Amino acid sequence: MEEKRPVKRVRFAPSPTGYLHIGSARTAYFNWLFAKKASGSFILRIEDTDIARHIEESINSLTDSLKWLGLDPDEGYGAGGGLGPYRQSQRRDIYTHYAHRLLADKKAYRCFCTPQKLAQERQKSEKGEKTYKYDRHCLKLEDQEKRRLSKEVPYAIRIRLPDDYDIRFFDGVYGKISVNTKQLDDFIILRSNGLPTYNFSAALDDALMEITDVIRGEDHLSNTPKQIIILELLDFPIPAFTHLPMILGQDGQKLSKRHGSVSIEEYRKQGILPEAILNYLALLGWAYSEDQDVFSIREAVDRFCLSDINKKPARFDYQKLLWLNGAYIRKMDQKRLAEMVSTQVRETLDKENLLKDWDRDFDQKIIRIVPLVRERIKTVSEVINWVAPFFSKLDYSSQAITFFDKKKIDAPKVLKKTIEILEEKEDFQSQNIENTLRKTAEDMGLSLRNYTLVLRMALWGSKVSPPLFDTISILGKDLTLSRLKDYLKRIGSKA
Repeated sequence: MEEKRPVKRVRFAPSPTGYLHIGSARTAYFNWLFAKKASGSFILRIEDTDIARHIEESINSLTDSLKWLGLDPDEGYGAGGGLGPYRQSQRRDIYTHYAHRLLADKKAYRCFCTPQKLAQERQKSEKGEKTYKYDRHCLKLEDQEKRRLSKEVPYAIRIRLPDDYDIRFFDGVYGKISVNTKQLDDFIILRSNGLPTYNFSAALDDALMEITDVIRGEDHLSNTPKQIIILELLDFPIPAFTHLPMILGQDGQKLSKRHGSVSIEEYRKQGILPEAILNYLALLGWAYSEDQDVFSIREAVDRFCLSDINKKPARFDYQKLLWLNGAYIRKMDQKRLAEMVSTQVRETLDKENLLKDWDRDFDQKIIRIVPLVRERIKTVSEVINWVAPFFSKLDYSSQAITFFDKKKIDAPKVLKKTIEILEEKEDFQSQNIENTLRKTAEDMGLSLRNYTLVLRMALWGSKVSPPLFDTISILGKDLTLSRLKDYLKRIGSKA
């Protein structure tokens, strides 16, 4: 007995020409949301028949990025299923079969025109400021001539469009659309090298993989009438179509790297969390609620509806993505964040050979450090600047060494007194350190702000550090004293 498939079936069908970028990721996510909401199937298909642009290695990159985002296919490439293969390069016999079926039914015809001849015709048309349309030269050939040529000359196969026929469909975002076949030409469906054109392979695969809803970018809107006519001529059902609005930069221009638009893989390296990316993708053309920007994937699934997609182009805001990522970092499980921070810092320090022997309690320190820095970072990669100084040798900048030259703070005096006090301390718990150093500042007649400024410069090389008393507690007695003495030696008695 044949297995019953879910009523709703959608697909994400990337071409392996590079990394997964923000627009494609949004398309994948909206398809995934739709499938989950409808208890349907999310299918991954690789459209790899564009030989000139094909990059084989990018298939792994695409699938890895989808997996990292949590958008695992229910069926398709890498997941299996009964309607494969799910790579178009492995389906050439299928495309050839249906192209010749259209030939046999006189719904398509052989075209012997060379690329050079077609280019000349296009050039002539453009000079006359007319839209180029194939003149059906090969359709007019006598059958005997076609048979002779087919034995001697490579040929493509063109669809034979019905004359003066309205191709009508309803788009989930743009509403009713009608295109007359007079506006189209008899486009090629199978090239002379045996490879299908995009519209032919995409339409056929959607039909044979039983896709019920096609959700894709607005740039494919002009392809839809061609794909519909192919399906109609082959007596296949027509899926529902929804075309997602474009994504622009904040300046209204086409999205590019200068807007912060990079691959999902690059966002991952930057320390952006997958849930933050998905949350932000959902805001590009669709919104969970007018007054709520942060919501879980479960909430997005429950609320997602194609009819709520805005037809206006979405605006990509990298700063908003960073803000969202910071929000997710602050609400993240402490253990998970500590593991991510540990990996990030260890990899960086190992690469630069900065981890020292005294960092044997590295992971325990990370667990103590994370609560101090999580409010200050927007990406996991930013954590390195806040955490590395706990473990690596501190190199003071020239500005740090001369910082107190023109200030009315006797930094050497502060350092000598603090060293004297801390050398006698055994209890380096944060609260105990705070009580001791507050009293020291008071005894020296200094404001706590000025007193701790000297300590921050000595212990962190900067005016800004994680909470100072916690920092001293985590650094521990030996390293704290070592840095205070080193800084004292470097600044001398200039103040």
